[in-house]
Amino acid sequence: MRKLRMHCVLLVLLMFGAHAASAEPISSLKATGYVNDFAGVLDDATRTYVTQTCQQLDEKAHAQVALVTINSTDGEDIFNYSVELYQKWGIGQKGRDRGVLILLAVKDRHYFVNVGYGLEPILPDGKVGGFGREAVPYLKQGDYSGAGRLLVSRVAEVIAADAGVALDNQPAPVRRDAPQEKTSPFSLILVVIVVLIVLFTPLRRLLFYGLLFGGMGGRSRYGNGWRSGGGFGGGWGGGGGFGGFGGGSTGGGGAGGSW
Repeated sequence: MRKLRMHCVLLVLLMFGAHAASAEPISSLKATGYVNDFAGVLDDATRTYVTQTCQQLDEKAHAQVALVTINSTDGEDIFNYSVELYQKWGIGQKGRDRGVLILLAVKDRHYFVNVGYGLEPILPDGKVGGFGREAVPYLKQGDYSGAGRLLVSRVAEVIAADAGVALDNQPAPVRRDAPQEKTSPFSLILVVIVVLIVLFTPLRRLLFYGLLFGGMGGRSRYGNGWRSGGGFGGGWGGGGGFGGFGGGSTGGGGAGGSW
């Protein structure tokens, strides 16, 4: 009996130790760049894209965005965790508070996008919540790189547009095929009637030219369009690297959820 209790105690201690090892106390987290992948779940292409995009936002729009992945908050609410981490790192320049923290806790399956005071007017909670809902399908599939790229690109689009600056290395537009219209029996009958009129009536010449030149004008409402998505095109050769965050503050604006 004593041995059984000893084994149970050891098992509990091992389980607690494993959980504690997977959690990251905020005091242990040091910012090393715009991307801080403490959970080790992001691929190299994502690190490069996010770093280049955030560096441009910092230099051109005076806004600082950080993408952070951790394993667990160790039971702490992710909102509170994000606020504490944001304040500890001071994302955004002091006095301007133009910062955003994108936090993914992969083992907890929670995320939060925390927005600094200075960006709340252009990144209200509802808009940020929409970005999060877009990212959830990626998170459910374990595609943390895809989710991180999406969230950073959505935030970057808003900040760049508000500042009136252009960012390089953004998602390239992808051609969208025009939808095909179904041919109805009525349309076929109409075509046959027109052909018969052209061939067997005195008006055939007038109708022929009318159809010929009339058909050359205008464009179908189903013309080719464009949609956002696909790979990340182009490179960016500027910038002087990560110089640290600037002492910004947050009031807890933003949105988060789980997957």
